[in-house]
Amino acid sequence: MRRVVDLICVLVVASIAVAAVMMNKRGDQFAERVEETRAALVTIQSELVIRSQSGQASLNPRGWSETIVPAWFGGELPANTVLSEDRPWMEIASVEQASWEHPRPLFDVSGSDAAFWYNPALGIVRARVPMQPTDKATIDSYNTINNVDLQSLSASNTVQASVQPVANSSD
Repeated sequence: MRRVVDLICVLVVASIAVAAVMMNKRGDQFAERVEETRAALVTIQSELVIRSQSGQASLNPRGWSETIVPAWFGGELPANTVLSEDRPWMEIASVEQASWEHPRPLFDVSGSDAAFWYNPALGIVRARVPMQPTDKATIDSYNTINNVDLQSLSASNTVQASVQPVANSSD
């Protein structure tokens, strides 16, 4: 009987150790995907700046490309690897969202929200993140990928920029 109890104890400890290793590995994999998505966002933003400044895109009155063209990336779109692939790649902010610096929601709610969000009025691209077990983990992922410092997932807490018409230098 004593050997059975010892065997059960060894199995329980081994199971706990295996679970801890698996959770750590899963966390490392997510951290890698966060960095991949951050790099993808930098690629998109860089291409946007190049195309907008060189006149290789249809520009809005503020000097930013009206849209982000998938062809800019030579057939392989930069990916948001923290979200699944079966979703729209890019959402373009509406006129009503022209002052928004961040999408709403910041995280994927439905499983079909776009991986990236672009506000052509401000020339800002953001990556959405998956909902995490806690709000803190979700906002931390969002902040890391997008290189921002939001304190809350609340829409009222996201900064809105003032969008003013660009003055014509010939005036």
